[in-house]
Amino acid sequence: MITIGFSPHRAEIIPFACQMMEQHQIIVLEEPSHPKFADMLNGDLSIDDYLMEIDIGFPEFERLMCKEARRHHQKGKKLLQVEPYLERLLEIHEYFAQGRTPAEVLNIAHLKAVYLAEKSATGALIKYYARSIEKDFNQVIESVKAFANADAQRLKLQSIMRAKAIAILDTTKNIFVETGYIHYPLYRYLLQDFKGNKNIRAVYLMQPVFKKLKCKRRNMGPGDILTLYYALNLPIKEDVADLLAARSLIYTQLIQTEEMLPDHSNPTPHSLDEALVNRLVDRLGFEDCRTIYSEIRFKNRNESLDFVKSHVRTKC
Repeated sequence: MITIGFSPHRAEIIPFACQMMEQHQIIVLEEPSHPKFADMLNGDLSIDDYLMEIDIGFPEFERLMCKEARRHHQKGKKLLQVEPYLERLLEIHEYFAQGRTPAEVLNIAHLKAVYLAEKSATGALIKYYARSIEKDFNQVIESVKAFANADAQRLKLQSIMRAKAIAILDTTKNIFVETGYIHYPLYRYLLQDFKGNKNIRAVYLMQPVFKKLKCKRRNMGPGDILTLYYALNLPIKEDVADLLAARSLIYTQLIQTEEMLPDHSNPTPHSLDEALVNRLVDRLGFEDCRTIYSEIRFKNRNESLDFVKSHVRTKC
């Protein structure tokens, strides 16, 4: 059995992920391999020292995951870091740090596809940032869609590469694959690589929480939904794509990006925050977004949140 566990990289996911890890013998983490990972698992290197060696976006999540990885390792489970796309991206960065040119990197066969995907996505993102300070809302929307499309192509390549790396593992053992919500294409590519093996299942680890919060679309924001449309080659009407892009502009202004930690009063703070923001932006039409964006694009999160809540109340 191969279980693909879709989840956010947040501290609140740890109890749900650990429950799933208990049921599997091989645990595949969504991170590039690191030479000191084994030392951390064995206890020869402290978790804090290990974390200083790697790039981390959510420190407490990473610390807790390392703690659980070590615990499962001690129980005899096999833990693997499998993220070939990110490994090649790190290799590209190392070449540039050595003074190598883009032309030289393009001549390295196994790095070419990753370099081109990153160049396309980064270029689209820079164009979006440049457009976002302009007054032409329609042009901003076009830049959002262009970035979502470029990001989707990067996502597809990342999923293809990871699926091929997972497909060569020992499938006589139960395998748990950690992956983010946006990486749904991984499931499709694994099915292809295993030729329709029915012992592959997709599980949304936070689904019990989302059900309790009455979330739609598994609590994904409009930008992620748009990206998945492109990544999965799903047909989408232009006005729907425009609306998702417009809502994503508002969503990114409202969502809490700083790491929040669970406690007894709120065990899933990010899920709750995302659910509340999704409920707000779901009530906005395209013209609402145009009006709101012009007012909040230079405001902080709290000011933006207050403005959008007031706008929604006025609509009622």
